[in-house]
Amino acid sequence: MPDYKTLYPQARSSKSGPVTVEAPGFEKVDGETIPRRNAKTKDALKLRPQEDVATLYDILKYSSAKFGNAKALGMRKILNTHEETKKIKKMVDGQQQEVDKKWTYFELSDYEYMSFVEFEKQALSLGAGFKKLGMGATDRVHIFAATR
Repeated sequence: MPDYKTLYPQARSSKSGPVTVEAPGFEKVDGETIPRRNAKTKDALKLRPQEDVATLYDILKYSSAKFGNAKALGMRKILNTHEETKKIKKMVDGQQQEVDKKWTYFELSDYEYMSFVEFEKQALSLGAGFKKLGMGATDRVHIFAATR
């Protein structure tokens, strides 16, 4: 009779040795563990994916060149909203009562994805628009979006 492991090969880790190690320079505290880091960068946090990547612009160019047409961002559109009124238990003046509460549910489309190249193009266009408005390197923009 064939061996079970021959019929059904078992998954094995392709890495050998520890993936993470205790970070040097930390004291043991009761109830806590010493912070861990990737074994390849145990002495210091890795601050850059590459030595020549230092700014947000560099990250944009680097990721576009490395990942190209891979999915970078996904978004969905709201197709419809559905409202439902349900009874919930609530304490009112010290007494538990059932009150109506309105719930809103969103019907969303499937995800639509933007590639790293498309995202780079859109980000550069946005930056060019800010520059055309007269903004400089030290100016700040606050972007608010409730669902992002």
